Amino acid sequence: MTHQKPLAIGIIGAGNMGRHHHRAVADYGAEVVAVHDMRLEAARELASHADAQLATTALDAFFDVDMDGVVITTPPPIRLEPIEMACDSGIPVMVEKPPALNMVEGRKCLACIEKADVIAAVGFQLRYHPLYERLKALIASETVHLVRTACTVDYYLSFRMSPWFLQYEISGGPLPEQAVHVLDCARFVMGNPKPVQAHALAIKNMALERTEFDAENAIQMTYQLDNGVFGTHMNHCGTEKFSFEVEVVGPHLRLQANMVENAIRGYLNGEPISETVVLENGSSLDKTGAWLRAIETEDRTLIRSPFADALQTLALIDAAVQSRDTGRFIQVEEL
Repeated sequence: MTHQKPLAIGIIGAGNMGRHHHRAVADYGAEVVAVHDMRLEAARELASHADAQLATTALDAFFDVDMDGVVITTPPPIRLEPIEMACDSGIPVMVEKPPALNMVEGRKCLACIEKADVIAAVGFQLRYHPLYERLKALIASETVHLVRTACTVDYYLSFRMSPWFLQYEISGGPLPEQAVHVLDCARFVMGNPKPVQAHALAIKNMALERTEFDAENAIQMTYQLDNGVFGTHMNHCGTEKFSFEVEVVGPHLRLQANMVENAIRGYLNGEPISETVVLENGSSLDKTGAWLRAIETEDRTLIRSPFADALQTLALIDAAVQSRDTGRFIQVEEL
């Protein structure tokens, strides 16, 4: 099945990510027809840019508009209701990361999606980045024993972010707000192994005078995947320079993919590797484009981060978050 007219898309959440998705929708050749936000002014501003017919603060009015898909870019605690309403109408969804705030909510969302059998993607853009596509190809037939990831951002230095990013009750802290990207990427390059257990140490020891922010700035995480790989993750959100890094180690390889440098360096089977990666992935689609193409063609294999798999990354994150107050490893099956 192919659509003869442009796909009609609704956006819930008119902040930075809502604006990003509008641009991606327009670049694809689809159109935004409705915008929802709790702030009417923000909804109207994005609707004006998109020439959308509706800007509203009411979900009922939003879902009265005929749509081929809904993009959900709300803060993580606001996932279940819009997903439920989309599923009740049989509308495909693109949900920004993380797929939910925790596994309790995530399972409820997945139940709605599976019952309605709608196309559902999660916005893990790194799965479409040619750097990690190339790393995945390089290690496809290799043995990997260890994976290390790192994420650094400057939030506690610059405060150039939405305030809720550093408010634990809304964002869940740096693990679901920042680390989730590279931890999901680590799963992707290894073929989507599932998490077994995780542990994290975390502290806020910066900007102590900013009591409105309670998210930690320094986190060290250790975990196990069901393919036998042990992983570590370092996260710091008060560092001058941004970085996303994924490193894999095995008997005959040590490769690091650094997104800032857009390069893979190390060695593989005795040969040095130093590659700068091309700017386009094999599908020529980003996360939004892959979802839109899947709606048009009904080919769900185009989506590299379906909701059900994204929930495995959330389980890894949630286990680490739960461990912080216990001092012990949390088994994913406990969640």
